[in-house]
Amino acid sequence: MELQTRLVFIDTNAFEKKNYQFGQHSLGRLQELIEDKKIHLLITDVTKKEIDAHLKRKSEEAAFLIKKIQKDAMFLRNTPDLDCYGIFTKVTSDDIYAVISEKFDDFVENGYVETVDVSTVNPQVVFDAYFNNRPPFGKESKKHEFPDAFALEAIKQVSLARGHSAYIVSDDGDMRSICEQEDNFIHIENVDDLIDLIVRSDNVYEEPAKFADEVFEQLLDQIKAVALQALQEGEFNYEKADLYDEIINSIEINYVNVEKKNLLNVDAEWAEYEVEFEVVVTADYLVSDYDRSPWDAEEKKYVFVLNNEVTLKHKEKYFAHLILDYDGGLKAKAYIEELNFQDTYFELTDDGSEVISFKELDINGE
Repeated sequence: MELQTRLVFIDTNAFEKKNYQFGQHSLGRLQELIEDKKIHLLITDVTKKEIDAHLKRKSEEAAFLIKKIQKDAMFLRNTPDLDCYGIFTKVTSDDIYAVISEKFDDFVENGYVETVDVSTVNPQVVFDAYFNNRPPFGKESKKHEFPDAFALEAIKQVSLARGHSAYIVSDDGDMRSICEQEDNFIHIENVDDLIDLIVRSDNVYEEPAKFADEVFEQLLDQIKAVALQALQEGEFNYEKADLYDEIINSIEINYVNVEKKNLLNVDAEWAEYEVEFEVVVTADYLVSDYDRSPWDAEEKKYVFVLNNEVTLKHKEKYFAHLILDYDGGLKAKAYIEELNFQDTYFELTDDGSEVISFKELDINGE
């Protein structure tokens, strides 16, 4: 697929999927492409306010978690020579917000991103969509979709006025539905897909991109092996467990495969990818069963807590940043310079999971 337009609008949830890491990784590369005028990014004033509100909320949540960790890990104050001692540095939500909001400002206030004012939108158009359950409101007529509705109508006006279609980057189902109805909108699932499309559509990158893909295939087994090692050395967390509950007894990684790769940047001697890995994991859990455990009404506590042994097979998707080097442009000298997963821990979810075994344990754990 070739680039069909340089007008782009990115939904808030697409930035959230990238953890709002402005100036880094995919969003850093996106900023470079914007400043190189490979695309023209449109952002509405409503979208900017929505993102800013998210940054404030997440700053408050992060500051709260730091305080909680400082309290729960108080024993680490005995280890001033270890790197982890840094968690006791006083950090407020304002401190966090100041850093991340400055990065966001650098992203949108650089003279290359165009802010579109939604005040030009006729409210009647949006309310008609709301009362007739048309996207982005859908059958449930979700009131919180009003910002999206105004934003997309404003982007549509710009697109029509300039005679160019516009890419709408979002994995939101209602946004996708709007793109299917509007001739001027082209849907893209995420930021990485957008970057891959831009890079592969640029004649400057055409041959280097083809060569990089060949090197990727040559190193595919090594890439999967390095990913497997990183997973084996990593920490896993079950989505239904409390933050500090240790309910995972053992982990076995059954399968690692490259599901998708997006080319972020490329040159004659190196290439940068965002890689989506499909990973199958078998996990053994020891889970508290409060429904079977006796409750003391007078003491208002459990007499004892019974456990269950559960084995689940999970199919997950994890994303990694990959850099390949090939000195002198030679495949024979190709190697993996860097492979880092986005997260420091890997979450295990129930989506698509399979129960392998289940056993109720008695008071003796048998």
